[in-house]
Amino acid sequence: MVEVSIVIPTYNERENIEVLIPRIINILKDDYSFEIIVVDDNSPDGTAELAMELADKYGNIKVIKRPGKLGLSSAILDGVKAAEGTYVLVMDADLQHPPEVVPKLIDKAKEGYDLVIASRYMKGGGTEGWSFFRKLISKGAMLIAKVLVPRCRGLTDVMSGFFIIKRDIIMNSITNLNPRGFKFLLEVIAKTNISNVAEIPYVFRSRYRGKSKLSSKEIINYLIHVLEITPYSTLIKFAIVGASGTVVNLGVLYLLEFIAGIVHVISSAVAIEVSVINNFILNDIWTFRRFRKGIWVLRLLKFHLSSALGLLTQYGVSQALYYMAHIHALIAQFIGILLGFIVNYVISKKFVWGMR
Repeated sequence: MVEVSIVIPTYNERENIEVLIPRIINILKDDYSFEIIVVDDNSPDGTAELAMELADKYGNIKVIKRPGKLGLSSAILDGVKAAEGTYVLVMDADLQHPPEVVPKLIDKAKEGYDLVIASRYMKGGGTEGWSFFRKLISKGAMLIAKVLVPRCRGLTDVMSGFFIIKRDIIMNSITNLNPRGFKFLLEVIAKTNISNVAEIPYVFRSRYRGKSKLSSKEIINYLIHVLEITPYSTLIKFAIVGASGTVVNLGVLYLLEFIAGIVHVISSAVAIEVSVINNFILNDIWTFRRFRKGIWVLRLLKFHLSSALGLLTQYGVSQALYYMAHIHALIAQFIGILLGFIVNYVISKKFVWGMR
């Protein structure tokens, strides 16, 4: 029986796995039943081919060669599906995750934990060779996760790519997992049925060879990922859409009233209607995309109806502040928008898109 399956996603890591895999085998061979699963995204440097040679040599290595660069999390998920171990241990191929920590993760998991995370940020952990900017990005990402994903609170390193988890936990939740995200652990914490979690410290090493894969695209993907998995997802998206509607609203108002010279009572009404159409389109294709039912024209009509109270709030407050309190037109309109936001969200999510 295989105790632990070690999943290593790779892309252009030939030079690194040549060192990493023999080290893992030498460390574990006498005390653990294990397999190594290399999931390669068709690396042009021949990573998969070398992994197959190592499999022929050592015998307990599986190689999954995928047709192209499909992403880190989907690679991990494919590795989990192919795994035979009671536990799945995930680590990078670049030796930034020291193989010497692997037995500590396994032993801790065998104490009865569903998930054990190798942490850079608890006492005894650390990072090597990181610039201030890299540390700032990491800490900022951690803060965002803890604010938006409540199950991350109390953990020190939810961004870790080095962890061990019971395979059954992932398999039981596999239909809920979205492999688009590049921080797989965050997805696991947010969406699986884990009940007890432990962390152990480790020092994140500098890459043995090759270049870091961190890029602005990965940062943007991370932010999108967090917005998708947060329990506040629809509220945050609705707010983002509302913010875009605010820009549209105020922009149209400015053009009509201050450029075209149309009186405020008409300019305000037209600006509100244009922003409502803007908000409906964005909410329909993004915020509530999974909940769409029926034809879009009917949803648009229902969105107008459900927004009526919010629109009356916006419009009434704007007129009162402008004509009675003599507040500047743009400020009056903006205050009306803020007061109508919550009313719009609560009614429209249930009435238009059927969320409870």
